[in-house]
Amino acid sequence: MLILAVLVFIASTLLHAVQPGPPTPPLAVEGYGLSPWQGLGDLPAPSVDLSALFLRPRGPGMAGLLGMAWLALAYHAGRRWFELRRMRLAQAAAPEEGRALPPQSLGPPTAGHLLRLHRHDDSLAEHAPLIVGLLAGAVWPWLLRGHPVVAFLLSAAMLAGFLAAALRGGRIGSLVQRSSALGFVAGWGLLVSFAVFTGLLRDRLGVPQEVAAVVALLIGSVAAVSVQLRLGRRIGFSVALIWGLIGIAAATVASAAAIATMTVIAIAIIAVALVRVMT
Repeated sequence: MLILAVLVFIASTLLHAVQPGPPTPPLAVEGYGLSPWQGLGDLPAPSVDLSALFLRPRGPGMAGLLGMAWLALAYHAGRRWFELRRMRLAQAAAPEEGRALPPQSLGPPTAGHLLRLHRHDDSLAEHAPLIVGLLAGAVWPWLLRGHPVVAFLLSAAMLAGFLAAALRGGRIGSLVQRSSALGFVAGWGLLVSFAVFTGLLRDRLGVPQEVAAVVALLIGSVAAVSVQLRLGRRIGFSVALIWGLIGIAAATVASAAAIATMTVIAIAIIAVALVRVMT
């Protein structure tokens, strides 16, 4: 089910990325509610569709971010499949191992204790947060234009699933290790979810895009610091965030200087947290 959910998510987001976006309104004086006597220099800068930067990337930088998220998911699914296959082969070779074992004493774990530690690795509950996040992420981009509130709720569910999977970690031998690959996917999910949140504030509540983006970036940067401190030295989460924020800054520097400035501040905040966990 995990592999199937990964394939569905990749196929859905890939198909959505190659779809043509909504038409750009023509640069006409009447379209901005101005009188014919006002010059084109008086036209307000068109708003930037932040969610489209992640869902329909046109430049190599943001396209690379989406592609790396796909590769991270494929790597995680392949690694989990390999680990489960190895454990099942070990159980088949020694079926009595892992049953009725005494508590482990000091020293390295035995094969039986390792099998007992991994006995729930192939359960649905182990992978449910990521599976739910992937399925929600496969659906909500298609609902964004017609049902933005539903799309935002599903994007929040996607983000919750990605964060839960990244913070939960996976068992490797006798240790529980968090995954940088899942952290990278969670970072991408945080960015795109807050981009949808910005669009919702702008379109449904009439909040200016600069104000909505600054609010979203403030909340997101604080949340990102908290998550990175819990992830420790697994820096994939912050790498994805900084990568995406650089793309936002590059896309808005000419049309929305306030968003670009706040993006640079958010990068600095995340970089401080990154230095904190690496030292």
